[in-house]
Amino acid sequence: MLISVVVPMYNASKFINKCIEHLIHQTYTKLEIIVIDDGSSDGCGKIIEEYAKKDKRIRLITQKNAGVSTASNVGLLAAKGEYIHIHDHDDFVNLDYFEKMVNAAKLTNADILCGEVNQPRYNFPVFDKIEILTSLSDKILVTRANKFNPAWRYVYKTAFLKKNKILFEPSLQGPQDIIFSKTAIILANTIATVPGAVYNVINTPTALGKRVKKENNNEQINVWNKYYNFVME
Repeated sequence: MLISVVVPMYNASKFINKCIEHLIHQTYTKLEIIVIDDGSSDGCGKIIEEYAKKDKRIRLITQKNAGVSTASNVGLLAAKGEYIHIHDHDDFVNLDYFEKMVNAAKLTNADILCGEVNQPRYNFPVFDKIEILTSLSDKILVTRANKFNPAWRYVYKTAFLKKNKILFEPSLQGPQDIIFSKTAIILANTIATVPGAVYNVINTPTALGKRVKKENNNEQINVWNKYYNFVME
């Protein structure tokens, strides 16, 4: 089972080594690591180029700065894996993260896999067993998705995302994860909890990347209205 790891990157030279090192040394090795350099100016693209020379699983895509949502979508559309994980450039995962995720995927065939998060500021849930969640209330309450909704919490089945045309809203910079992950949670037939699959959050000022232009308020209002109507339905 191939897992695609999508890493949108902007001026991440101080952090990207740790992120990549924890990916290339995973106990589960069947990964493709897609790094999207969103117009960085600090040379982090060169760092990825050096990694890619040594590890054929790494692919670098460079683009003009367009924001984290657009960069994430480029990676999602390029992914070839059966499952996809979206990974912030300044975070890292435990070395057995994808081994645990793949074992749970094989056992449950879930649309979404929900792991654990190490971020001391917040009380993310810890799971004591693999549990398959099907009702909307369970999907939200057990994972605490009403409170914690970053996209990197989850590993998504690629076919599920494509079938439901779930992508990031390019006009949003900051709250882009809310619409992406909550839409996915609502539409998923099954979500599986994965104990011990730990994603470590660092939270640096560069995590969201550069905003390339003043955001269009009317466009954002339309996006939120569309999302609100979807939730109500």
